[in-house]
Amino acid sequence: MTTTTRQPVTARQREIYDWIVARYAETRCGIGIRELAVAMGCTSPNGMYSGIRTLEKRGYITRTPGRANSILPVVEDVTDGD
Repeated sequence: MTTTTRQPVTARQREIYDWIVARYAETRCGIGIRELAVAMGCTSPNGMYSGIRTLEKRGYITRTPGRANSILPVVEDVTDGD
């Protein structure tokens, strides 16, 4: 079995990631920073940037700079040796 080990994140970053995964599973669309900020109770998208950058750097999400609704969860590849 092959898995990727990710660096740990804070409880708040995990909460953000879990919401992104759930929302993506529901809509199959990328998530926007404003939508995420509202869902996390932030009054401004600026409050989300640090957490988003960390999640991206640690391999939990991907983003396309300059594109709206570009936050996507990274799904780990898990394969059997069969």
